[in-house]
Amino acid sequence: MTLNGALARNSFYGACEASFRHQRIARLVATNWGPPKRFTWSLAVLMNETLRKRLLGLRIHLLVGAVTLASVGVLVLPDWQAPGPFPSRFWKALAAFACLGIVSDSFFFRLPFANVNTSVGFIPFLASVPILGHPWAMLASGVTALVVDTFVRRKPAIRVWFNAAQYMLAVGLGGLVYERLGGQVSLNEFSFSLAPFFALVVTFFVVNHSSVALAVSFSTPGVSVREAWGRTGGALVTDLSSSTLAILLVLLYVRLEFLGLAIIVFPLFLARQLYQANLQLQEELEEKLELMVKAMEARDPYTSGHSRRVAQYAVAIGRELNLSADELDRIKRAALLHDVGKIYEEFAPLLRKDGQLSPEELVVMRTHVVRSAQLVATAAKLRGSVEGIIRHHHESFDGSGYPDGLAGKQIPIGARIIMIADTLDAMTSDRPYRHALTLASAIAELHTHAGRQFDPDIVRLVPKSTTLRALLATEAVPRPQSASLPPTRERVRGWAGRASV
Repeated sequence: MTLNGALARNSFYGACEASFRHQRIARLVATNWGPPKRFTWSLAVLMNETLRKRLLGLRIHLLVGAVTLASVGVLVLPDWQAPGPFPSRFWKALAAFACLGIVSDSFFFRLPFANVNTSVGFIPFLASVPILGHPWAMLASGVTALVVDTFVRRKPAIRVWFNAAQYMLAVGLGGLVYERLGGQVSLNEFSFSLAPFFALVVTFFVVNHSSVALAVSFSTPGVSVREAWGRTGGALVTDLSSSTLAILLVLLYVRLEFLGLAIIVFPLFLARQLYQANLQLQEELEEKLELMVKAMEARDPYTSGHSRRVAQYAVAIGRELNLSADELDRIKRAALLHDVGKIYEEFAPLLRKDGQLSPEELVVMRTHVVRSAQLVATAAKLRGSVEGIIRHHHESFDGSGYPDGLAGKQIPIGARIIMIADTLDAMTSDRPYRHALTLASAIAELHTHAGRQFDPDIVRLVPKSTTLRALLATEAVPRPQSASLPPTRERVRGWAGRASV
């Protein structure tokens, strides 16, 4: 059991926090690895996976320690002066911004990616810097994380500790940059300078997103720092736009104090709704994709769940190639919809046929890639790159594929990945005309056809992917089988003929 990191926002959302959860290690099923002599190998792989996850747990604890030390250094090393006696206007402002931060962060909403939360709490954090100065803005953000994570979200101690430390580090470094560039700190006078404020906002989000991206990469198997950064820091323009509310908050508090805080509540609510609306649009798109996939797979009981498995395998391979979050999302959507053209009526009798297809039927079946691409192109968000990946996912590396006979690097990287993921799932699944191959046999077949049908560079990554091996092991569930299956030698030839369909 290890701590598994997650994002507090994806490319649509505001400030980040890291959320950790326990995750069970996927068991490798011995029967999926072929003959009994391979069981020792699968057991060794399981032991290596356990060791790797323990090392990931150590890395996340080291990260928490490093962020904590950095935040303490930023807190105590710079010179700062104590405020006036208590009570005073300063202490009231400190309490007011801490309370506003707690309220803003408490009204969070959950994101689908890795079971995390997000809020617009970063707006009062940024506004507290010109009002309170260093280090009091840091302390206000730390108190916010401690209170919300402990009493509202009820997170384990390591989550509370890390989120408080990374919030304080982001606000503290941002505040120091703001003051060094001539930004004014005052409770009595509003003075806005674009350069210091812009530097404050950029510093805050860069530190915030970087610490969370590292936490996600260190604690989530298969997720690279590049992908994690893409999902946490891919919308700085949106974040900058929302951050302008911090300027309004400073102005309202200097002029109206507590009445100004009351006025800013409504704009904060609107900003939160904007983020949530973007999330809902994304969720609706994914739900529609799932609906299309289920409608298509209902025609062919032998490929039930096929597109979702291909999407999982394709994303795992893409992560081995260290692709960006946007590229992985496009590949996932293309993999889900790569066979959606089979929903047309001319493919129905071919999908239900027991045995191999005739040459004439094979010609008809090969048109499904064009029909799939044409159907996907009707959606503006999928038109272009996703459409191209779907159209070319049956192109062979040597140029002998279809529909356009592309070769080598002319084939989109997503199409080359899906070609391998699609074939891998076909080989490890029972079909009417053959039994499933073992994982070891399937990988051997990929190597046999590397350079001709498959990209050899991608094929070499398949056996190295622990995520892919775990997925193939956990997917080893009973699938529909026919009454009779051909002998073993014929099964291999049958797959070779059917793999290009």
